[in-house]
Amino acid sequence: MINNYDYLRFYKPRGYPVRHRHKGPFNPSIEVDPNFISRAKAIRDYDREFDRFILAAGAYEELIIDSYATNIHWSTQLEGNPLSDGEVKRLTRATFSGQLEEKRAGPQQEIVNHLMNLIAPQRFELPWTIEKVCNLNHFLMKDTGSSCKTGEFRAAHACVKTDTGQEIFIPAPPNMVTNEIQELLNWANGKALALDQIIAAVIMFHEFESIHPFEDGNGRTGRCLFHLYLENRALSNSHLCKIDFHLLKDKDLYYDLLAYADDAGSYRELIDFVSIAILNGYEEANNYLSSKDLMTSGLDEASRRLLVKARTLKDYFSVSQASDWVDGLTEQSIRNKLNDLVDLDVLESKGATRARRYRFKDPLSSMRERLPMNERTDVREASITQSKLNSERP
Repeated sequence: MINNYDYLRFYKPRGYPVRHRHKGPFNPSIEVDPNFISRAKAIRDYDREFDRFILAAGAYEELIIDSYATNIHWSTQLEGNPLSDGEVKRLTRATFSGQLEEKRAGPQQEIVNHLMNLIAPQRFELPWTIEKVCNLNHFLMKDTGSSCKTGEFRAAHACVKTDTGQEIFIPAPPNMVTNEIQELLNWANGKALALDQIIAAVIMFHEFESIHPFEDGNGRTGRCLFHLYLENRALSNSHLCKIDFHLLKDKDLYYDLLAYADDAGSYRELIDFVSIAILNGYEEANNYLSSKDLMTSGLDEASRRLLVKARTLKDYFSVSQASDWVDGLTEQSIRNKLNDLVDLDVLESKGATRARRYRFKDPLSSMRERLPMNERTDVREASITQSKLNSERP
């Protein structure tokens, strides 16, 4: 596991406050460390390997809850959410089980809002629009106690300060926000598709934070966009990894590298840092998955084949259908093996005797189905109209 970030501490901005640099039209110049290539390949290899693991539903659910809760805890804690890691995990479990109370305004609602958006990445598939970005900010900040307008670009100048009041960053002026976000989205929807997905995600995230388009929730919105971009572009199993823990556990280094990218005009150091954090998260998840993998736990070849076929099919199937997947066994033998897999908590079944049907047990799909539908489908029309977009262009 890679955990030595000390060499990155060389990269600090020359002085505060650092200012956002206008880069229109957005067409960044990109360099990467030579080690990035092997690191990115290792991440992609892990992501593909994760598709081969088959876990009991309970073990897989624990990994999902742990990874979502950890990422959300570290992302929201950075912005002042007081809930502990244990409290966030308990709230995550309750939300996914469908046992959550209807409304919990404030810090608890903030956690639920993040879960509702991160667990359904298909809602934010590319191409991205200003409306989608504004909707995400609105969803994340809704009923959290923020006094700022949600889902609307800020109309006033802003600055980022330390806890002691020192100005450390001055983002884009308000009259440039809409134009710069649109140029960034044009890049993310177009030229960025030719780049390695991690490189594109890092640059997109940095520029979003540098523009700082909203009154509140910029960090949380940007980190959500980062996760959604990774998952939608290529790393479909990144939600199983505690990436934000490795990104944010040294917040001074995190902020220094964001500022350095603006100050020096170099993304190389930030790409290095983020890719190390992603790889660390994948290595941890791989260790867990390997230790729980049923495919290497002594199952016979017929049972492994049944599992692989069941996961591919996803829908319910009969013993008769399953008999076509395995040669040389009677239907009764197939039925016995399927029932054993139900007992192992990897298949689920309905019906009885000859009418019994089986299906691969997918905890993530079940979690999505249990989420309140009004929260998952609530789409707020963005307040930025085309006339406003045109009026803000210089």
